[in-house]
Amino acid sequence: MTRQLPAGTCIRHAVNSVRNNIAYAFRISWPWYAVLIPLSFAMFGFAGLFSLGTSSMTPFFLAFLVLALISLVAFASIAVNWHRYILLDEMPKGREVFRLDDKTWRYFGNLLLILLILVGACLLVMLPLSILAASTNAAEFSVVLIALIILPIAGVLSLRLSVKLPAIALGRRDFLLKDAWSVTQANILPLFFIALFQIVFFFGFVLFMLLLQYTIGTASPALWDVVGTVLQMAVNWIFTIFGITILTSLYGFFVENRDF
Repeated sequence: MTRQLPAGTCIRHAVNSVRNNIAYAFRISWPWYAVLIPLSFAMFGFAGLFSLGTSSMTPFFLAFLVLALISLVAFASIAVNWHRYILLDEMPKGREVFRLDDKTWRYFGNLLLILLILVGACLLVMLPLSILAASTNAAEFSVVLIALIILPIAGVLSLRLSVKLPAIALGRRDFLLKDAWSVTQANILPLFFIALFQIVFFFGFVLFMLLLQYTIGTASPALWDVVGTVLQMAVNWIFTIFGITILTSLYGFFVENRDF
């Protein structure tokens, strides 16, 4: 019989896990960020040089694509270490923070696969909605409606499939996507609430940033460039760690039969 997930308790457990282990989360994350931040400035700087005198956006697109893939590898490395710390109390030593073993590469490959599945599923839902929207005169309202439908669906699908990811971090090869889908069945509503919490948190941050930009940026655009960048990096990092923690909690609950 499938266990029934208490969404509120799961969210609270994840928040407490992040708060109680924030120092460790920073320890396994900052080396990767120390690489990614200057790399992103360098790559977009070179893209700007290559595009001088032209209107081509190809260099910027290539830079973004490469950085996205490298960032995904970094995310996989951080996630594997974080899953193993929460579930096994294992702490990486020295250069193990830059974990690039078979677990990280399997994690990375499955991340790509899940992203492709999500894109395909969203397109299947979005196509008929887009056709319906095009036949109406309320284009703006239709776009908002499509987003309100697509985001929760993508969130729930992502959570259900991604329960496999902590299993990869633990070195398991017997737990597949179909197993992740199976153990989370009959839990659509609690997973929806968890996905909704993450979506609301994200858009709440976007609104907060817009308000700050209006107040600080109007007075000093240069100051806003610094403050905005730092805040965005900090919240993106917390959101990343929280998302990994949610997956760890879901795996512990559904697969290892742990209680919060």
